Amino acid sequence: MCAATLMLAGLAPPASQAQSGKASPRERAGAVVFGEYCSVCHGVRLLKQDTAYDLRTAVATMSEEHFIRGAKTTRGAMPSFAGQLKDEQLADVYAYIKRGHTPNLDDVRMESNH
Repeated sequence: MCAATLMLAGLAPPASQAQSGKASPRERAGAVVFGEYCSVCHGVRLLKQDTAYDLRTAVATMSEEHFIRGAKTTRGAMPSFAGQLKDEQLADVYAYIKRGHTPNLDDVRMESNH
């Protein structure tokens, strides 16, 4: 099944079929925020860690609004980012995760300071 068909069906394409081409400014900004705040648990470059939910799976069926609400809600070990990140930043993270990490984003610093 091609990536476009998977996207229309609401499924995320496999990593090998992540979007190619230059990342948008929004996707690049999301990669930076993800690297700073999310990668410590959810994996550098979206490579899932054992302890955290795979966000690539989550956004395959989740709206941007639902993702933002979830990021602003404390659940288990997941802290709320309501006081730390603006909705625009969370929307950028959503765009980055939806795109998937591609080689043209390898220059983005992805290690968390947290």
